[in-house]
Amino acid sequence: MSDKSKVVKGESYFAKVYDAVPDFNEKKSPGTGKYQWEINVAVEPEVYEEFKAAGFNAGMRLNKGGKMEYSNKPVITFLKWATDYKGNENNPPIVMDKDKNDFDERIENGSIVNVQWKPYKYGANKQHVRPMLVAVQVLELAEQAGGDITADEVAF
Repeated sequence: MSDKSKVVKGESYFAKVYDAVPDFNEKKSPGTGKYQWEINVAVEPEVYEEFKAAGFNAGMRLNKGGKMEYSNKPVITFLKWATDYKGNENNPPIVMDKDKNDFDERIENGSIVNVQWKPYKYGANKQHVRPMLVAVQVLELAEQAGGDITADEVAF
């Protein structure tokens, strides 16, 4: 994968780019994990294969062939930790609209986004390679699924 291709276009799912959220370890056992910003992006199969071929092995959903139940395309998770390995706070990712203006709305599932990223190696032997989140550009905002319901539509 060339150094020029540090932007990926795809469909956004479960974007958490404004407030850092707990990772898996922190959810299971508070105090043992980290907080992070993240966005799942459904990409074309050839894009996913380029990431795999370039050695990316974290955030790639490798055991599921890249597939997730919410998309028929392979999914890559881009994330950024809220603190670095020394405990210093990191800045949140930049989020902008298609005209490069600040964007602070909810990014609905299925929205078309560009994600700027950089490779990051970590672990005791630098064995993990992950695409780290730098910025998100919302190109097309999907409509909110479902919307509000009335009291008459409540199921109980």
